[in-house]
Amino acid sequence: MKVLVPLDGSENSHRIFLTVRRLLAMQPAIEVHLVTVHDPHATRGRTDHAVSEAPAQVIGRMSVSAPMPRLVESHGEAMERRSIESRAELSDLARNEIPAASFVTHVAWSEHTAEAINELAEQIDADVIVMATHGRSGLSHLLAGSVTEGVIRHARRPVLVQGPGAQ
Repeated sequence: MKVLVPLDGSENSHRIFLTVRRLLAMQPAIEVHLVTVHDPHATRGRTDHAVSEAPAQVIGRMSVSAPMPRLVESHGEAMERRSIESRAELSDLARNEIPAASFVTHVAWSEHTAEAINELAEQIDADVIVMATHGRSGLSHLLAGSVTEGVIRHARRPVLVQGPGAQ
């Protein structure tokens, strides 16, 4: 059985491991696929503020130079670094939270998180998607949207959702 577990880095999303451990207790042969989805437009390359300085500007009788940021990492390099860091974080989480489980880590890049989760579920032929919800409602839900809702609406496989108060 393959279980896809999307994580967004929040404390709430990490609570899903309670449910995953319960599933593992019932069926130890589960293969857990952990995924995090990053927006490629939100990833920036690193800059080094101490490397280069602007030409001195004369203000009155004083000469002032200000550090100028210098790009030291391209967008592609930043995405690769973030992928490596995210995979390491997911692996650490899995080793700490579900130490006896077989797991695979995935990093997806998309502006549309729910769509990326559903696409990965199809690619790996997941039997179920197990995810947490922040439990927003009303205006905050309307303004922020809901990844969980998007996954549920478009998933072609079962989705098990754990609310923020689940124990």
